[in-house]
Amino acid sequence: MNIVGRILSYLVPFKKRIFFAVIILIIAISIGFLQPLVIQRITDIGMVQKNMNAIFQSAVFLGFLVILNQLIEMLQTKIFVEIHNQSLYSIFHQTFQKLIHLKRSYFDDKNTTEILNFLQMDVLQVASITDRYVVVCLSYIFRIVSGLIGLCIISWKLALVVLAMVPIKFLLVSYLSKRRKLATDEMIESSRAFSRWFGDNLNGIDEIKLWNLFLEKDREFQEKQSKLLNSEKKGTLIDAWNVFWESILEWGVTILLYILGGALICTGSLTIGAAFAFISYSGYVTGPVSALLNLKMYFARLIPSAKRLFKFLDMDVEEDNGAKILEKNSSKIEFKNVGFSYDKARCILKDVNFFANPGEKIAIIGQNGSGKTTILNLLLRFYEPNQGAILVDGIDIRGIQLKDLRNLFSVVSQDPYLFLGGIEENINLSKNFNQQQISLAMKASGVSEFMRRMSDEDKKQIGQNGARLSGGEKQKIAVARALLKDAPIIILDEATANFDVESDQYLHNIIVNEMKNKTVIMITHHYENLQGMDRVYRLENGKTMEYKENAI
Repeated sequence: MNIVGRILSYLVPFKKRIFFAVIILIIAISIGFLQPLVIQRITDIGMVQKNMNAIFQSAVFLGFLVILNQLIEMLQTKIFVEIHNQSLYSIFHQTFQKLIHLKRSYFDDKNTTEILNFLQMDVLQVASITDRYVVVCLSYIFRIVSGLIGLCIISWKLALVVLAMVPIKFLLVSYLSKRRKLATDEMIESSRAFSRWFGDNLNGIDEIKLWNLFLEKDREFQEKQSKLLNSEKKGTLIDAWNVFWESILEWGVTILLYILGGALICTGSLTIGAAFAFISYSGYVTGPVSALLNLKMYFARLIPSAKRLFKFLDMDVEEDNGAKILEKNSSKIEFKNVGFSYDKARCILKDVNFFANPGEKIAIIGQNGSGKTTILNLLLRFYEPNQGAILVDGIDIRGIQLKDLRNLFSVVSQDPYLFLGGIEENINLSKNFNQQQISLAMKASGVSEFMRRMSDEDKKQIGQNGARLSGGEKQKIAVARALLKDAPIIILDEATANFDVESDQYLHNIIVNEMKNKTVIMITHHYENLQGMDRVYRLENGKTMEYKENAI
């Protein structure tokens, strides 16, 4: 399917309503066709012949046509507002579903501001096709046909004058639309670059303040914004030149019609009313012809956005080809000769081997940057290994349904993300647990203890990513999440990094008392916090080596 066909496919669910809109459109155009004829009657019979009765009757009929036409216009507007809103929701929903199912690597070099900006802009552009454009195009065609019939009825010679502007307008629009497409591409790239820079600075606001980078960032802002505004200015000026030449052409045709029509009136070949009607019908032709040709300009803005959006929608999502459905108590983990690299130049893991039997507590130790968290990402299938295999109960995890695989794990990370809302909402993420279960998890994790010191408002609104909480409080919430999920395998990824000095004892108590029947994998760079571990693996130079307890 070509790009235009794919855009128009969003109209398919609304074909019945569009058909109805076309029917009432034909009625509206028929009404519009009568209006110049009524004006001709008012002029020739009413005014020229001084027939007041004809003027009154025709004026009343004209008023009726105007009101009826406006009512039909209101009905059309209602239909297309509904179509546009539903299609906009559908495209946004499709985009959101694609976004949350994309591979984890998509988000590695992008910030949320950049993603949100370009998706919003592109979705709104594509969705604009549903805002009556198809029916409007049909209306233009019907108006041109009815206008040409009216013109030929009055004077086919003058009709040729009106048609002469069509090829001129076509050449002009073809030239300007090419320039408009280039300007649109430049504007979008500038907008994405600005969004990327803006989001980056929001994320780094602490460093900006610490280093007093206000002047430097202000200079960068002016440069980025200036480039963006210049690209927008270029596109706006092209649109303005199009309007300028369009106006010159239409007024040129109108003035020429006045001259030629006046000459015909003077020779008696044309009545004054017929001249007025002719000029009205000429508007039926020139306006819609210009509008149809201007669709090239519209698509010059639309196509670049559509290409980017469809490229995004066609991206590969997480592969979920697994057919195996695991039992809830599955928990034996094994890494066999696992290797991984983000790119050819940067090998993270070379030959990782370790296992954890059901109910065992193991630790993986290593320096920062050694690849410990990469092991977690591979285990959760956020990334795929380049070599080797990861097994759960002897089954390669690539053969397991993603949902079942990830249901096996609870994770307490170094920097857990908290959503907007309250503490309980951030613990019961799936909303599948009752209040008693939530309360037990909060008590066991220590969340209940620090919540007693908080106001009801602070409990319900913790800020962006838990901004109103301490690092230790955030991680206790993460522990509560893990306990509530009740998964057979719990991964502690630098889980005490933001705790206080009592963190060692806290974590030990959690493992011994709350996770005693669970398989626990502790990922840490601390060598001293390993009491109670059945085995310890050291990760160094991309490889794992097992250490005995007395060797630590």
